[in-house]
Amino acid sequence: MRFLALLLIILLFSGSSLGECRNKDCMTTQFKFETMGHTFHYDKVFNIGTNWYIIFDYPVNNTNKTISFEFSTGISKEHVYDNDLVTDSISFSGSTFSEENLNLVLNVIITDEDNSTNGFNLNIDINKPPADDLFYLWGGMTVFWTAIGAYVLYISIKFNKLRDKL
Repeated sequence: MRFLALLLIILLFSGSSLGECRNKDCMTTQFKFETMGHTFHYDKVFNIGTNWYIIFDYPVNNTNKTISFEFSTGISKEHVYDNDLVTDSISFSGSTFSEENLNLVLNVIITDEDNSTNGFNLNIDINKPPADDLFYLWGGMTVFWTAIGAYVLYISIKFNKLRDKL
């Protein structure tokens, strides 16, 4: 009985324990673009269904206007610099992609005040995690068949006791 209660508690709280990373400490990859003095922090894996963040540090003498983020699939975002900040970020929603794609190219283009551009490419893996409903289906079916098995044992014991009385 304790095992079933423990299993139920684990199933209930496992879905809420996953969180999105929104700070530099939990980002898995760091890229330093020495030409412009930027440091980019990001997770190399974009999980479909969760927001994906790129955090970047501005250079000390910031004279830049915009940073453009363009995936090779055509999806893009442009970020305008805020000179009052040292660190800023941009995010892509979890619905940006619907299919898995390994080594998808993300072009990062930095534009200066004199409209000269410098850029680089990052490779991102688009991951499609398994559906949560399948996880809950397996959990529900486990509870269901455990209950059926317990009921069959209960009925079997009752029939054995009834047969012993006859």
